[in-house]
Amino acid sequence: MSKETNQSFLRDLQLHVVLSPGRCQIMPSQGHKRGSDDPSTSNDQGREGNKRLCAIAKGTAATPTLKMDVIKVAKEGLGKVLRRLDKVSPPYANMDFIGYLRNKISALEAIIDDKVVVGVFGRSGAGKSSLMNAILGVKTLLPSGTVGACTSVIIQVEANMTDSNYVAEIDFISKEEWEKELKSLLNIKEMDGEEKDKRMVNMANSKIKALYGEDAVGKSFDELKSLESETFSDIPEFLSSTRKILSFDTATKFSTEIACYIRSKRKIHGNQSNSSQIHYWPLVKYVTIKMPNSKDLLEHIVLVDLPGTGDCNKARDEMWESYITKCSSVWVVADIDRAAADSDAWNILDNSISNMGPGGQCQNITFICTKTDIINPDNYMLELDDEDLHIEDSSNYSEEQKRACILHRNQQAKMEIQENYSNPYEIIDEIQVFTVSSQEFQKDNHYVLRQEETEIPELRALLKSLNDQRSEKVMRDYVIGAYGILSLVHVVNHEITKSMETEKETLHKLLEQRLEDELQNIDQFMSDIHMEFDKSLSAGVLESEKTCVTRAKEEVIAPKGKGGGGYHQTLRAVCNGQGFCRSTNGKITNMNASLSNSLCDSIRNIFSKTFKKSQKSISAKIDNFSILLESYDEETMFPRLAFLKTEEHKLKADLKNEIVQRKKKIYSSLTKSIMTSMLPSYIEASDVHGKGSLKRMQDILESHIESSKSTMFHDAKGKMLTLLAKLREHIVQELRSKLKEAVKQSLHNELPLPDISEHYEIVKSAHEETMSKPITDVEDEKCVPEHSSGKETTSEQVPLRNNRNDEKIKKMKKQKKRRKDVLADAAFVDKHMSALIKRVTMVMAIADDLLGEDMIQDEMYSIIDVAETSEKKMRVMYKALRSGGPLIKSAFYTALQTNEPNLVKDLASP
Repeated sequence: MSKETNQSFLRDLQLHVVLSPGRCQIMPSQGHKRGSDDPSTSNDQGREGNKRLCAIAKGTAATPTLKMDVIKVAKEGLGKVLRRLDKVSPPYANMDFIGYLRNKISALEAIIDDKVVVGVFGRSGAGKSSLMNAILGVKTLLPSGTVGACTSVIIQVEANMTDSNYVAEIDFISKEEWEKELKSLLNIKEMDGEEKDKRMVNMANSKIKALYGEDAVGKSFDELKSLESETFSDIPEFLSSTRKILSFDTATKFSTEIACYIRSKRKIHGNQSNSSQIHYWPLVKYVTIKMPNSKDLLEHIVLVDLPGTGDCNKARDEMWESYITKCSSVWVVADIDRAAADSDAWNILDNSISNMGPGGQCQNITFICTKTDIINPDNYMLELDDEDLHIEDSSNYSEEQKRACILHRNQQAKMEIQENYSNPYEIIDEIQVFTVSSQEFQKDNHYVLRQEETEIPELRALLKSLNDQRSEKVMRDYVIGAYGILSLVHVVNHEITKSMETEKETLHKLLEQRLEDELQNIDQFMSDIHMEFDKSLSAGVLESEKTCVTRAKEEVIAPKGKGGGGYHQTLRAVCNGQGFCRSTNGKITNMNASLSNSLCDSIRNIFSKTFKKSQKSISAKIDNFSILLESYDEETMFPRLAFLKTEEHKLKADLKNEIVQRKKKIYSSLTKSIMTSMLPSYIEASDVHGKGSLKRMQDILESHIESSKSTMFHDAKGKMLTLLAKLREHIVQELRSKLKEAVKQSLHNELPLPDISEHYEIVKSAHEETMSKPITDVEDEKCVPEHSSGKETTSEQVPLRNNRNDEKIKKMKKQKKRRKDVLADAAFVDKHMSALIKRVTMVMAIADDLLGEDMIQDEMYSIIDVAETSEKKMRVMYKALRSGGPLIKSAFYTALQTNEPNLVKDLASP
């Protein structure tokens, strides 16, 4: 791009961002087809208009083009800085400062790779592959018909952002893991009497036949090993413990080639494939599929097919456990014909929730009923008539009858599932329910259901909404970070006077004192939390010691009604899995969780208060942490303070992300500590075989619990408290070291750098627009588009308090202000800060208006609401105003005029 062209591009973009924040262009929709193998003509392009917004964060996500334009400008400016830094060397510059700038610029790139994990659960045959194919707009992406133990393979689907090929990255278990598993499979086959479990034997046979052939079922371990040189010759990556990469330019070819890595049997036109073909899925740990031309749906999303059935390979079960706590959204898939009563589906749902629990980060759960088009109208209408379903006699009566039956059953299923759902961990108040037909959606003709009635478009909209929200957050975080760096670069180019040096020294001392005061505050807060956990855990230890043996016997060791060969194998699998077993129908048996249950119950409330979004959480405390001075008005320092503000913002965001990751480890530490204490008994019990082995295994486990209970639960308590202490130390240390460094670098370095004024102004404008609007991310709020979920859902905002006048808010929303008026309003709010803090009495009425305008979030509203006096409420309000920029200040001014007109008039008087 030439210099002139580049300058023209910058000016045009600046006009878009600054002068035209409300304008948008609607592109005409293209023709469409009901289904396609080519994502370039996939369903979303035909049915969803391509909206190109010409503003940043104006109520909906910024368009990908404009988002990338702003990021492109920021990258160009930062690139100029990096090129200049490469040419600087001692003694002409402080190399420590140069390294600091380089690290800050490099850290920005990690923001773009941030993704949301959507977990897709369901038993084999529930239609997950067909569902995902339909949503992604490619009929043959994932091979359908996956059955049996192959559902142990974890498949994650994400966007291919580098080329137009379909790519599969296949990760294998290790050779040592397969040898261990093979021995276990052969042991399962050799068991008899009470130890024999037919389902486990079938699973063992299917794995052996997949790799070694149909005639391998009766062979010994050594005989099977002798076949491996030929068996594994086509997968040298498995032998060398490396990743296998497959890449194809068509979905059909791709699907055919990856089939042997993800499913046990391959069907071609209704016939079985060649039985001699080797299927490698027993060796696969997980598969990553990268899909081209899917940016709108998957740029910031990873769809993960997490099998609901268990496996005797510990590595895959550990992968399953690790993924489930990463899920921000969970989709449970079940055949509609049995969804409401499907124990497997509900086992998957219940066990998913229990694993996510307080230690996970799931924000919404979606129950998806599949195969809605498979119905026998005559059977369905045995107790119904045409009037019940509003069916009229017509030339296509049979089709209308089938359609009416499908829609009626869909509605009934939604109501039943909503009624059956319980929320034991108070994670998700309500689940969304979709009733879908992938087959009907993908038909080009002779279809019964209309497009919208298949509900695939609504699921696509849900996925797109998740992607758009994360995309907006990525842009927001990138713009904030880039603005801070460019502010610092912009100011270090200017000549420093003696008076400015004095001002910098004064400011440095003030900021360091402020930092120490704030650190003392947060350290005391964390100390109080530690004491509360200590007290609650002590009560949990006492309760655990009283009830552990009884609970373990009733829930795991010898549950009522469970005995014989079937449960013998379950208990053996528990011991082989170090206390954890996931059965072939998705049911989880977890001895460690049963033993730690009382401990977990004892801290459930304090854990929720500490780590979930509440005014008393660690995250809320970090949000309120700031070393920036409220009334500092030295203009020459503003760019440096802008850098410090963005550094503080990023540091707090990083700490909150770290808290999310550490809270999982903290919560699971109780169960993991119990597992460590129980490990000797698991090893001993798993080695017991022969007649009466079930009773001997039970006695070993019970005896160990009885002899270890006096220390086992105290050890678990100590592990959790240690992790809490480390979190406290980490938070304080990170805040102290990184903010001290930021203060030093921003105030005591000057360096000749290239002129990035144009880039700085554009990013600054984008930063103001971005900060003026709250962001809703999938990990912050539920993402619920309008759809049929069994209950009416709308696009209403969060309910407001104090009988807010909705008509007044609607009137405010219609008002549009020119930029100079916005800045004038903001100047008024800044000028009269002290007077407004002391004199405003209608604080909550103003807060209602700002909430209705989406200028503050519900959490900030709550913090304002609980402040004891009007003055304290206003001080909290001003924190929101300062962080939000001119637009929120202008909205505050408008609300102030509405609710306190006399005060505004008085302050405006000369």
